[in-house]
Amino acid sequence: MATKKTVKKETAPAKKTAAKTAVKAAPKAAPAKKAAVKEMPKTAKAPKTVKIIPVKTDDPEENIKRFAKTALAMNFVKAHNGNWNHADWLNFLRELEEKGYFPIDTDRVGLILEEKKVIFFSK
Repeated sequence: MATKKTVKKETAPAKKTAAKTAVKAAPKAAPAKKAAVKEMPKTAKAPKTVKIIPVKTDDPEENIKRFAKTALAMNFVKAHNGNWNHADWLNFLRELEEKGYFPIDTDRVGLILEEKKVIFFSK
């Protein structure tokens, strides 16, 4: 008897490949990730930010001391080029009141402005 050789067609693997491709094309759900927390190296120190909040007080002497430590007077003199009128003066006092410097001795505020004016013109 003659032996017959059977030749198998390899269509089945092609179908599997197509099926695998279809599965690969489908989007996969991304695994849940933990939020990454970036830690600073132990050698680096975080910069310190200090915000100074003026404390409102009812003591005129304390308010004049607080005012004298600021640049408000020199900024006023510079903004007005060393010359201001009565309306400018009243607006400046209103600004001081809004910033929490009242009650304050307005005569002493005027003297501080005059001192800053001398410094302004001496430069």
